[in-house]
Amino acid sequence: MFEPRTAASDGRPGGQHAAGPFDSTAHGPRTEADPSPPWWRQAPTSEMPTTPARRLAGDPRPGTGRRLYAVPPPDTSAPPVPDRPAVDVTPSFRGAVASRLRKFSFLHARHAWEQRRSDPLAPHGVAFFYLEPKAPQFDQLRTATRILLGDDEAASLPHLLYGLARHARDGFSTDPTFDPRVAMANRVDGMSRSAVFAGVGVVSLDTPHGSWRDAQHRARGEQDLPGRCYARLIDGTMLLMDRGGEPQFNALTVECSVQDGNTQYDTPSMLWRWNPVLAETAESDPTFHVWRWIGELGRIIDHGSRSR
Repeated sequence: MFEPRTAASDGRPGGQHAAGPFDSTAHGPRTEADPSPPWWRQAPTSEMPTTPARRLAGDPRPGTGRRLYAVPPPDTSAPPVPDRPAVDVTPSFRGAVASRLRKFSFLHARHAWEQRRSDPLAPHGVAFFYLEPKAPQFDQLRTATRILLGDDEAASLPHLLYGLARHARDGFSTDPTFDPRVAMANRVDGMSRSAVFAGVGVVSLDTPHGSWRDAQHRARGEQDLPGRCYARLIDGTMLLMDRGGEPQFNALTVECSVQDGNTQYDTPSMLWRWNPVLAETAESDPTFHVWRWIGELGRIIDHGSRSR
């Protein structure tokens, strides 16, 4: 229970007590003849004594008093992402991606065949596509590729893509200089600093004609090896390609989720089909997790590259 302080408890003799800041007796007794209001009700005048106020750090005007400012609430929103340079994924660029993946698939099959007994390669390779916005429209594609040595993790394409997505996520979140072209590729085309990330591609020796393990026993040489390719671009385009070996007449079939009637010159036996169902691949489809992690890998690289 609160008890008011007494003179004895205050330690002052004669019943005196300490004058508080709001005690009118601290400024002298007021009488009935004194009509002036208490000091705390008086309007400020030029005759009233003032105490020099402490100058705030950064106050450009010396001698001014302390001023109060409204403090804005903290900004909890994410920092704005810089605008992407103007990028147009044209039918010509999609055709260049298909042609580049076909070449990458053939070279990957050659290296895998040559090293199948000495230093086996993984049956899958990865490509990162970049677009040079200032280059001529027919020459805008730039590519960074990676082939890997064979191991258990690289043997499964979905798990390989999952591991690369984690690598990219950790790299962008911990290293301000992280660049997939340096950290995740072992061959890179020459490109300028203005090149913009445009998508992810994959080549694989596991095809509808059989697995890489089986193909090694049936093929007479690298020319007999078929390949399958996947690509997902930043505009949402999905490309599924099947490259045949000599038993399949070296045919190339391209299924595209975008209807653009693309034709690529200097590619014999190419059939380009519009297949909008690619964007609605069912979870029971063997390629579902391939598309899933290609998309996630591309999203992480796209977002991480634009926030730099």
